[in-house]
Amino acid sequence: MPTYKLIYFNGRGRAEVARYVFALAGAEYEDHRIEFSEWAALKPTMPAGALPVLEVDGARIAQSHAIARYVAREFNLAGDNNLEMAQCDQVLETLVDISNDAAPIGSEKDETKKAELKKSIFQDKIKTKLQYLDNFLAANGGEFFVGKKFTLADVGALFRLDRVIGDFGDDALKDFPKLAAHREKVSKEPKIAAWIEKRPKTNF
Repeated sequence: MPTYKLIYFNGRGRAEVARYVFALAGAEYEDHRIEFSEWAALKPTMPAGALPVLEVDGARIAQSHAIARYVAREFNLAGDNNLEMAQCDQVLETLVDISNDAAPIGSEKDETKKAELKKSIFQDKIKTKLQYLDNFLAANGGEFFVGKKFTLADVGALFRLDRVIGDFGDDALKDFPKLAAHREKVSKEPKIAAWIEKRPKTNF
């Protein structure tokens, strides 16, 4: 079995989906967290000068989505065949679109303008993608996004839907009952729930 070391800041952020996959697989890895004060010295030593980075027996993999997909494939959580892998990718790319749509919120400093921006982004962009995901989930029976077991798509959705609620409020999923139920189901999966309980409490 390879030795895995996941390097990221002391937060959930771009490493958390990979951590969810490790948790779901019940696999051992080193969750190496660095402080922002250490980053200037470490940055030149990292591929692409960015985090997260996954070391696999010393070999380095950069880019958060590449890392999450690699870990999922390592533990048979990326789909059981090429079609299911592509379906996982469909879900993951939609989640990336949601993240990109919400990105301007973080740069708006005026609270009144931010509230209006949130409202317009949610109505004009996010809701359409949530409906797509709700329909996608329903078409597969409502339990899992892909196949008949948990995959990277499910834990990726948990992470992103938590962010959607954080950005747009507790009722963001009220019109998407299948997504809301799925988020609850994934968060209560015993190994995921155990990770959520024990992970460091951080601001991001």
